Amino acid sequence: MHKSRGLIEGQTREEARAGLKPGNFQGTPPRGRSHAAEQAAMNAIDDHWFGHSRFKRRARVVSVTLLTSTGTFRIRFEVVDGEPFEFVPGQFVGIEAQFEGRGFRRSPYCILSAPEEAPFFDLMVRAIPEGPLSLYLADLQPGDEVLFRGPTGRPMEPRFADRELVLMATGTGVAPLICLARHLLANEYPHPISLWWGVRLFEDICLTDELDVLDSTYESFSYDITLSQPPEGWTGLSGRLGDSVPPLLQTLGGKRFYLVGNGAMLEEMGMALSDLGVVQQYIHKEPYFDAIHEPDRDVVARIRERFVANDLFSAYAARRGSAFDIDRDIEAARTGKAGNGDPLAVSDLFELLPAFLSHHPDQESPAPTHVKRPWNRPD
Repeated sequence: MHKSRGLIEGQTREEARAGLKPGNFQGTPPRGRSHAAEQAAMNAIDDHWFGHSRFKRRARVVSVTLLTSTGTFRIRFEVVDGEPFEFVPGQFVGIEAQFEGRGFRRSPYCILSAPEEAPFFDLMVRAIPEGPLSLYLADLQPGDEVLFRGPTGRPMEPRFADRELVLMATGTGVAPLICLARHLLANEYPHPISLWWGVRLFEDICLTDELDVLDSTYESFSYDITLSQPPEGWTGLSGRLGDSVPPLLQTLGGKRFYLVGNGAMLEEMGMALSDLGVVQQYIHKEPYFDAIHEPDRDVVARIRERFVANDLFSAYAARRGSAFDIDRDIEAARTGKAGNGDPLAVSDLFELLPAFLSHHPDQESPAPTHVKRPWNRPD
């Protein structure tokens, strides 16, 4: 069994008990008891923990590959517990390990490899000092075993193959999107798939060999990488996703948007897309951290202004025909009816917003809570 940095994994109850010290999270029995009573008390605690842990599945490490000098690893596992292992893009496995003196730590990791490769699966892990489980995983060796649960989580595969897919990720959030793209392309998804990946440094770039293979094999797939801290001489995309991607999307209609990674990016990009008329059901968000993020309205406004697409508003204008008048329709939105007496749909409010902002540039963007959506409860 491989051990390092005081890490212990895959133990039996007896092995775990032998390494415990007084004061750990499992508790210490009151002093003054007989040895037999103390042993019985501690065994009861152990039975409760090990009997209720959901991390009972086992996988063996096949390979550990360092992808970047900044600490990103690709780890391949093989499920060895004899139980079925099937997953769909977007699902994750939870990994558990015990840290001497610190108790158990658990964390979810989305699967990078394609579902067709099961019972093998790959994880993309960024080793960081404040993440003991990530350091544990990065230090594994072929032949080591880990305890895990899953796969579980919300699938990403679209229910209907009716729209173009725009995939945006930060950091290791690219893993489930690569899994999704690879799976859909292999199954002849009928619409274009574009992947936009934001990382901080040039040294963070990896997996380009297999992305290049997808790009050269499938005409419907494309990808690009943007650096928030580009080095001197960098000729690729620069800035965060909210800086570099909006000017490159010519249309927003007929698309599904997948946003994975930094919670700030998810909320602010998602709100900007919503402001521009993209209905919420076509925006899939999967935060890796900072999940409860309050969007900065100034950031949202700057992202929104960078978008060049206005096709959703143009479609609205076309529907209104010669009766189109932005000021009249904005006023009608306030009263709930169009100028000619026809009901004004909620989707029209979304599609009116970019035109309203461009027609009245000094007008402050209305707060999101001002827009009544059909699935919102009334005040």
